[in-house]
Amino acid sequence: MWNAPEPSDLTTVLEDEKAAIRARRAKLDLPPPDDDLIGIALSGGGIRSATVCLGVLEVLNNHCLLEKADYLSSVSGGGYTAGYVHATLKKHGSDPAAFASLFSGDDIAHLRNYGSYLAPRGVFDYLKLAGAYLYSFFMNLVWVISLFVTLGAAVNCLFRGIDCLLGGHYGEFLLCAAILVFAVHFFLHVFRWCCWSSRLLYAVEGVVFALALPYAASRIYGAYASADGVFTRILMGCGCTETIGSRLDSLLACGNCWNTVLGFLAILIVTGFFANPNILTFHRFYRDALAAAYLSLVRGVDRTFRLFTLNPGTTAQEWGAAPYPLINTCLNLLGRSDEKFAGTSTCEHFILSPLYCGSKLTGYAPGAGPSYTSMTLATAMAVSGAAVNPDMGYKTNRFLAFAMTILNLRLGYWAPNPTARIVPRLTWWPWYHIAELLSRTDTNRRRVLLSDGGHVENLGVFELLRRRCRLILAVDSGADPDYCFADLQELIIQARNMLGLAITFRARPEDVIRPEASYGYSRDQFAIADISALPGADPSLAGYHGILIYLKSSLKAPQTVKKSAEPSYLYKTWHTAFPHESTADQFFDEPQWAAYYTLGKHMAEDLLHDVLGKVPNPADTCNMTGKQWLEAFAPT
Repeated sequence: MWNAPEPSDLTTVLEDEKAAIRARRAKLDLPPPDDDLIGIALSGGGIRSATVCLGVLEVLNNHCLLEKADYLSSVSGGGYTAGYVHATLKKHGSDPAAFASLFSGDDIAHLRNYGSYLAPRGVFDYLKLAGAYLYSFFMNLVWVISLFVTLGAAVNCLFRGIDCLLGGHYGEFLLCAAILVFAVHFFLHVFRWCCWSSRLLYAVEGVVFALALPYAASRIYGAYASADGVFTRILMGCGCTETIGSRLDSLLACGNCWNTVLGFLAILIVTGFFANPNILTFHRFYRDALAAAYLSLVRGVDRTFRLFTLNPGTTAQEWGAAPYPLINTCLNLLGRSDEKFAGTSTCEHFILSPLYCGSKLTGYAPGAGPSYTSMTLATAMAVSGAAVNPDMGYKTNRFLAFAMTILNLRLGYWAPNPTARIVPRLTWWPWYHIAELLSRTDTNRRRVLLSDGGHVENLGVFELLRRRCRLILAVDSGADPDYCFADLQELIIQARNMLGLAITFRARPEDVIRPEASYGYSRDQFAIADISALPGADPSLAGYHGILIYLKSSLKAPQTVKKSAEPSYLYKTWHTAFPHESTADQFFDEPQWAAYYTLGKHMAEDLLHDVLGKVPNPADTCNMTGKQWLEAFAPT
């Protein structure tokens, strides 16, 4: 084990991030940060969001707005593209010319080729996919079977002891008690005026039920223990597995039940140190697929590339030319005994970044410290996009979570808890499996459970508001076929309740972005909001005013015949759900990929055209300062 430093508070984190921003601005020959911080947020939405955001960022980069951004915040699918940007800029370190290397023709061709990044790319890949799931499923069952057999054997021993005290008449005693309680409840309620107490009756029924559990468990356990070669049959009775199966069967049917308990408990303890859910799930398959699609095109940056090494130096003051990355994940808090959230099933914003990883609730551990030094960029991307998981923040269904844990259907990640001062090198994983199984995750353990950042806030804007960015450009590519703007509403509520900030749109997004039924197209693809502090908010917010440019996946009517022949409009002709096809579709063919990529470019170009009042010219826009961009989006 190793000793971790005290977690830093949010103030320290923001100060160090400001130092990194000051360093990057100096490298880019930009004025030092004042009250003009600029942030870009890329929403969740899988490959759909990644492809739309790719088109948007390419246009912003052409007009030098990407290099003026101080922060690049991402969630889930938006993080795929953000990962590509960070990896490519890392290749050039602190070189101000690094932005010219982004979105090259070869890079775009590579990303288009990986539109179906999760799909096997040959017969051998199909075999790998099937083998990976089957092995992960059965490896996960090792601790599941060991746990339940140990519990079953222990209950069986307990029942035998009680039955012995009762002279072997436990079953008859239990049956009589059950019939008596049944009769009282069914027949005697008519005499409730003299001898009826519902509270007492329910309590007695609960006791009878509790007494029935060891009896039923013993009968079930006995049936399996007396079966002829349960484990031998499971292990197919071939070769060396037959020997292993027969040994387990003999242990299961052992005459001394406490020997059975101790035997399977020993198996559970030993295997528990190897049952790492970060390895024995589909998380690594997902991580490797993302690395192959979005990181492998940059030489030297692959699935083993450490997150903290995005910083070309060792201190915040040595940060390079890239925008500072904020990779958003969800900290699941579903337990009952954690004093930090008073037993309320909830979740928290948890960021992964080069300088610090953590949340306001847990504090922040240094990215280069002992807890997070092994965190890779690919892992951070995969965790931020871990949409399939038993625990999904406040969206968790406890019954579904139980089944998904047993079936090993999860992509989440058990990360070191920033509050833990001692981090063991060996972890007994069933302790965390059971917490996930019963939805009891909290901050009392040495590890915390992270899942898709969209489980807490899917736009990636919240952390930019927390950092008082004056100009925020948010790309919303989440699935919203009915244009309900649920992710935007969630952000507005969180900003008001948690930060004391009001987000007020100049024109309602529902009015300007939602397609008109008789028209079929959106009037605009963006809406602008003003950010201000609410009365009685934190005094540190005094004087803070910001602008949010909300850019949403939508399609405007083509202005020319030539434009109507472009990929987005051609694809829309045959796929009416575009641009809000299901997020379950993570397998884009080339026409589909091209349609969303082109849509992103159109959205960014139309935004700049409408705001500047003319066709944007890089010769002009690249000379604009951050404050000039603020003035361009300011209310008229």
